Amino acid sequence: MTDKEVQNGFNDVWINFWGKYKDAPPKDDGSGAWESFHTESTSMKERYPLLEEVINRMTTEIIERAGGRGRIPGDYHRSPT
Repeated sequence: MTDKEVQNGFNDVWINFWGKYKDAPPKDDGSGAWESFHTESTSMKERYPLLEEVINRMTTEIIERAGGRGRIPGDYHRSPT
């Protein structure tokens, strides 16, 4: 990847993936939002293989936030149980 491709990849992942889900994770309401979320993360990993680990970690963080973690300052690293 060229430097410009890397930059564009980071921008795409940051704005169009993280920005979309960070404060509004998909709801488990049967609407297909989780399937769409998964499809989008998989598509991003295919487009930007260099950023796969970043996308994986963002995906994990969004899933944790959907479960209620991180709503209290300093709460991001507590056990999921």
